[in-house]
Amino acid sequence: MDFDAFYIVGQLYWSGQITEAYDTVAMAARQRALVGHDGFMPWTYPPQFDLIALTLPALPRGLAYALFTGITLALYLVALLRFAGQFALWVLVALIPPLYVTATIGQNAFLTGALVGLFCLASSQRSSAAGWPLGLLIIKPHLAVGLVVHAITAQSWRAVSLSAFIVLATSLIATLVLGTDIWIAFAEGSRQASAALGADFYPLYRMASIFAGLRSLGLSPNLAIWVQIGGAILACAAIARAVLCAVPLRQSLALSCFAAPLISPYFYDYDLTVIGIGFALVAPVIWPRSTGYERLILLLLIWTAGGWGMIHALASAGLAWADRADVALITPSLGILAYLLALAVIWRILRRPEPILPSTAGEIRAE
Repeated sequence: MDFDAFYIVGQLYWSGQITEAYDTVAMAARQRALVGHDGFMPWTYPPQFDLIALTLPALPRGLAYALFTGITLALYLVALLRFAGQFALWVLVALIPPLYVTATIGQNAFLTGALVGLFCLASSQRSSAAGWPLGLLIIKPHLAVGLVVHAITAQSWRAVSLSAFIVLATSLIATLVLGTDIWIAFAEGSRQASAALGADFYPLYRMASIFAGLRSLGLSPNLAIWVQIGGAILACAAIARAVLCAVPLRQSLALSCFAAPLISPYFYDYDLTVIGIGFALVAPVIWPRSTGYERLILLLLIWTAGGWGMIHALASAGLAWADRADVALITPSLGILAYLLALAVIWRILRRPEPILPSTAGEIRAE
């Protein structure tokens, strides 16, 4: 359904009705007409992503989906495998749930994951080119907060300046192509999305954020969002501290990826592709420091974080939409709990000293 929404937005542009994408009533009617049921995905993306969506109707919907998903998946895997190296299979197995969800619903998580990966790759090389993917992450800005904190703390001013320029440039292009009214529509759509999140419109069990976890357990929206804000502050402070304390670059970049669910209340299961980049960054460090039992525990926890919502969504797939909504309201969001436990295991492993290889130990004894 997600890709269907992307495709509809492209159609709206070519029919001169692009602002209707942010109108919940109009967008719901369009989606119902296309897919034949009452499922609805509100449109809250920044206008920069509209520029991507408007290219999709140039092809039939099935072919557009295949190309969009295939190309963005290829970009994501290039970045992921570049970091994971010989531990790529382990990382890919851990990411089966978000890879499956993203591919089957046609989400853009491969694209955002690839941009995060490209940022980390350029940053690991101390290149100002990191500003390009950082700026392009304006399509999902809540996933870029940790990366921005990392870049600023590391005083990567050229990358930060370049990213700011890209945001401004793409905003100007969006205004010229889509019209000035697109920003008013976007602001109203964002307001409606915030209200919908507090009113439990979205399936919280498919989210892996602090807000979703607490809200699904009965906490009020105001209290849950304040706890989320506290978690975001702590996460950003941890990233800054890691950079200032000269933590190995791979690990501080991984922390910037890992912080995403702690920063944003709106973090779906497919967004764990961002976490996958962080996992790939530290996989070569975790593997030699961990036991087989710990690696299995990590896999199970990451599977739960990314697959909890998927399992429940598949289990209720045969129900009517109204019944599925009722199930969504009573299903707790346990993804964040599994994710926090996974972070705890990773933290414990990374604190261990690097093991001494047998050849190195022999050299030390000889000396």
